[in-house]
Amino acid sequence: MTDSVALLLKELRLPAFHRHYQSLWETAIEKNWSHTDYLAALCEYELSDRYQRRTQKWLREAKLAANKTFSALDQSRFSRPCNAALAKLQQDNDWAHHADNVLLIGPSGTGKTHIANALGHQLTEQGVRCKLFPAIALVQHLQQAKRDLDLMTAMTRLDKYRVIIIDDIGYVKKRMQKPRYCSSSSLTAMRVAA
Repeated sequence: MTDSVALLLKELRLPAFHRHYQSLWETAIEKNWSHTDYLAALCEYELSDRYQRRTQKWLREAKLAANKTFSALDQSRFSRPCNAALAKLQQDNDWAHHADNVLLIGPSGTGKTHIANALGHQLTEQGVRCKLFPAIALVQHLQQAKRDLDLMTAMTRLDKYRVIIIDDIGYVKKRMQKPRYCSSSSLTAMRVAA
């Protein structure tokens, strides 16, 4: 293989092809692969590389807490019905594809944010684009966009996410003049785009 092949692969934006074409070529010669087998192996590397880069990009973009995953969640403190509902959410992500909403309701410190983050991690790894917003930050972002006469653009940017996780809804001001906060419980919601 020549340097021109490396340049062509770089220009075509095929980084995994570029990294692996020489070593796979040697393997192909040793094992008497056909040209199709060699190309298929390169394509597998490229697809795997793209999946991993996309997942990492989406995880950074989602603003999910890195340590709040299902493996780090202590499920022993939840009731049996809660664990059953949680297991169903983990096993079946059809709710994210059918625009069903998920509400996690309970007192502060019971794991709602952890569960929402863990669901976000799992969905992202399954190819569902998510974004986590503290409710106050989302409201402020949309209010700023409205003041700037750019609300439609802001809403359009949110449309790229299949699932939007809105955390701590109970802390958003109920009325703009008088700040009243929900103190007895908080709410985490997951809005799923249609």
